[in-house]
Amino acid sequence: MKTIVTQIRQKRLMALVLFLLVGMTSVFAQKQVNVSGRITDELNEPMIGVSVLEKGTTNGVITDLDGNYTLSVNEGSIIVFSYIGYVTQEKKAVAGTMNIILKEDSKTLDEVVVVGYGVQKKESLTGAIAAIGADEIATTKTENLISNIQGKMPGLLIRQKTGEPGTFDNMVSIRGYGDPLVVIDGITREGTEELAQLNSEDIESISILKDASAAIYGMNAANGVIIVTTKKGVAEKTRVSYSALFGMKNATGMEETVDAYTYRMLANERARNDQAAPEYTDDILELYRTGAKGYTDNNWIDMFMNKLAFQQSHTVSVRGGTDKVKYYVSFGYNGDNGLLKSGIQYYHRYNLRSNLTAELTKGLKLNVNLSGRWDETQRPREDFMWTFKTLMVNDRGIGTHTINNPNHLSAIGPENKNPFALVDPDIDGYRKNRGLTYSADVELNWQVPFVKGLALSLLGSFDGNNRNNSSLNRSYPLYDYYTDAPAGTGGSTDAYSNTMRIYQKIYGRVQANYMRSFNQHNLNVTAVAELSSTRRDELSGSRQYSELYTNDILNQASPGTATNSGYRSFGRLAAYLMRANYDYAGKYLLEVVGRYDGSYRYAPSKRWTFFPSVSAGWRLSEESFIKDNLPFITNLKIRGSFGQSGYDAGDPFQYVSAYNSASNGYVFDGTSQIMGMVAPGVVTDRLSWVTSSISNVGLDFDLWNGKLSGTIEWFNRKNEGILADRAQSAPDTFGASFPKENLNSNRNRGFEIELGHRGQIGKDFSYSVSANFTYARERSLHVEHAEYTSSMDRWLNGKENRNSNVMWLYKYDGQYTSLEQYETAPLIGGNLGNSKMLPGSYRLLDLNGDGRINSSDRVPEFWATGANPPIQYGLTLAASYKNFDLNMLFQGASGYSIGYANDDVWGYGGKTNKSYLIAKYVDRWHPANITDDPYNPATQWVAGYYPALRHNFSNTSDNGSRWNYGISVWLPQATYLRLKSMEIGYNLPKSFMKRIGLNSARIFVNGSNLLTFCNKALKDADPEREERDWGANLAYPLMRTYNFGLNINF
Repeated sequence: MKTIVTQIRQKRLMALVLFLLVGMTSVFAQKQVNVSGRITDELNEPMIGVSVLEKGTTNGVITDLDGNYTLSVNEGSIIVFSYIGYVTQEKKAVAGTMNIILKEDSKTLDEVVVVGYGVQKKESLTGAIAAIGADEIATTKTENLISNIQGKMPGLLIRQKTGEPGTFDNMVSIRGYGDPLVVIDGITREGTEELAQLNSEDIESISILKDASAAIYGMNAANGVIIVTTKKGVAEKTRVSYSALFGMKNATGMEETVDAYTYRMLANERARNDQAAPEYTDDILELYRTGAKGYTDNNWIDMFMNKLAFQQSHTVSVRGGTDKVKYYVSFGYNGDNGLLKSGIQYYHRYNLRSNLTAELTKGLKLNVNLSGRWDETQRPREDFMWTFKTLMVNDRGIGTHTINNPNHLSAIGPENKNPFALVDPDIDGYRKNRGLTYSADVELNWQVPFVKGLALSLLGSFDGNNRNNSSLNRSYPLYDYYTDAPAGTGGSTDAYSNTMRIYQKIYGRVQANYMRSFNQHNLNVTAVAELSSTRRDELSGSRQYSELYTNDILNQASPGTATNSGYRSFGRLAAYLMRANYDYAGKYLLEVVGRYDGSYRYAPSKRWTFFPSVSAGWRLSEESFIKDNLPFITNLKIRGSFGQSGYDAGDPFQYVSAYNSASNGYVFDGTSQIMGMVAPGVVTDRLSWVTSSISNVGLDFDLWNGKLSGTIEWFNRKNEGILADRAQSAPDTFGASFPKENLNSNRNRGFEIELGHRGQIGKDFSYSVSANFTYARERSLHVEHAEYTSSMDRWLNGKENRNSNVMWLYKYDGQYTSLEQYETAPLIGGNLGNSKMLPGSYRLLDLNGDGRINSSDRVPEFWATGANPPIQYGLTLAASYKNFDLNMLFQGASGYSIGYANDDVWGYGGKTNKSYLIAKYVDRWHPANITDDPYNPATQWVAGYYPALRHNFSNTSDNGSRWNYGISVWLPQATYLRLKSMEIGYNLPKSFMKRIGLNSARIFVNGSNLLTFCNKALKDADPEREERDWGANLAYPLMRTYNFGLNINF
């Protein structure tokens, strides 16, 4: 009975508790309200795709095509209205209608600039830092990110050396300093080649640190720093975006050779000018003139290179999140094909990138970045320059196969190379390069609750790169074109080789930030400790195959011919740094940086070094005498900086006295070789860092609320301790070599100007104009040199206190027009005087007046070849009208030359056999009657731009190589201005978007390298393309592209 009573009481108690809980729930439950409205811009235009989110939750929507939204939220909660490029608004939820007007924030994207180990407001910067955002990057569309930012940032000097698919070897420097340090998402990465292969669609912003502001990165930051920030998640409704680009491209310039008959006619003329026998008989000339069988023309360029190549790229991304969790994921593909018709050239790339930011608890955030890239490149067995040379210099009168046997490959002069075989991987072989690049970064950020303004972060990163390079060499018989007799072997020794390279880097960083404001005093302090460790491995193997070839696998070739090699290297770097920023009332700005770096390369006493820097600024626009009297000045700031940075150079462990492995060995047992060891040379514990002292003065201004803005910079950098060999001698019995020492020094100096203007006309038309100009010159200060023997020796060979990027050439003033003029001209031909000279040769100046033309008459007044131009400039024009937009980028460079020497591939054949002639040289001096003796004073001549054709330059001044009788005709100035990119876009009407269920869509046409203004001598080439080895101008041509694309947001 008692038990029953107890059970009844328990049930009653439970019912009472349940009743109370239900009652409390009804009392404390938040009331749901429906909120709706319309979001417009300042022109009362509806805004599609605006994120409307209940703060602190995942509850949200985006506006429709008419700018309308409806959302059910808890009464009294906060609603966040956000859209990229507009000021975010937060409003307290009330039932009913909430119409919102979003104001455009032109400074949203560039107000905060990414700097070393953090961000700063642009108005508070005291260093020379330039930045661009995603929209500016996207106006140029190539597979090469570096090319996409060319001409858009002052101080960033870029030259694209080649347009070959899969080649990313742009010359890149900041103010001419050298290869910059590359930082991607806060971590130093593997140089500009890695930067070039990032997917442009993933980039949020790029900043460049150009002065002492780079000193915060200390080691290897003396050349400046490029900081790339990739896209992150945002607290808004999930957006799915798709971008596609389809394009075709052709060479910006391509030299041509004359046809087979014309060449043979001109070859006989050339022989007469060389006082040699004719190279071709009249019968042979007639056969080529009439096109008899076996005597036809073969235009190698047209036969084996396409006029057009095709490319495509695609990117899909997902972006969104809440206040607690934000995410961004993207996947991209790029495919690029080469000009060779066989399809042997291609480049494929797949990019994957993701970012997750999560608030684990209040004040504690986790940030995870993951990225990966897989790429594959295939090329001919030889480097393209050799294949291109074959197409240029091969005799166009010899066919690919012999006259009598269509299955026999011809041996074609001058080098017995057959282009039909060279571009076929099944005949000649190939080179393939595959690689996987990956990175994983994990960072924890903690806002310390018990110390106001203090934040701590811990970051760890792992980078890797695995490369698999393979090469297949094949040989094949060649035959005489006319007789079909065996004529040797083409290709290379039958062999297959494989090289595996592995790179790994582990990086760790601890960072503390303290930010406080005391009345009008603002303080921001950053302290960092970091450590990195790298490892590189390489393993190569090769085998020949003389029997049946099966597959390109090492163990399926002959084991008796196997060779292998490999190496492993390690590196460790550590640093401690601190930066303090102070400003008073936003007017007086000060930044102080100190960094302590250590490198494994040097002896313990030289291993660590300290790099300090200081910068200051004064915002005059915040002073009352500016505000009250010159109200049109929105911002006016003067600033200056000075600091030291440096880089570690030289072979590591030179302070260790240890034996090294020798390249030779001994056979002790008659069968195997034992490798020897060699004693160390002179060891040194004095090798140390190269130190750079950098100073900068700048002026920033912004007038009429951004309608006119600009920056002017002056900079100077001095490098001390550059490695060199000491000018000293030792007796032959010394038996060792001297190590390199920190001896030389140089200086970089120049200025930059950037100007911008934006405006709006009426309701629908807006425009902007921006221009930048950079001049950066390098000068050698001290160059270690043996004692000069005379003042002339110093003049001719000294480099101290002279500008770099200078070339010694002769001056000239026109051309000789008759043989009689040589009778009183300075002597050129030694004992033969001027007896071998002909009308049309350039009249070189005898500057020292000794009656002879020799090296003493050259002067260092010409820009050198092979340089990253020290003068570069860009002009961007942008406009939009209703749904249309237009962007044009003009980019150019000056201060360098192109090595068009006439004694190499591009000339008369001085260094190659007589087999071809570049078409432009038809415009030459030649006798009016082809049978006349060119050395007869009575012979009448027809004037041309170039001298009379020659193969033998002896005793003449017609060898235009810079090492012979070089003049600016053969090494022309490469100043150019080109329409780098142009894009016309159209945003599809909102009504149409509404019908097909999309948020927005934009279609566009785009082109790059569309138009170039340059020296006449370079009109059939490209002034930007590099000369490559030996100044032969055989690089893959740069490309002119025509693209169609679309951007869709779901």
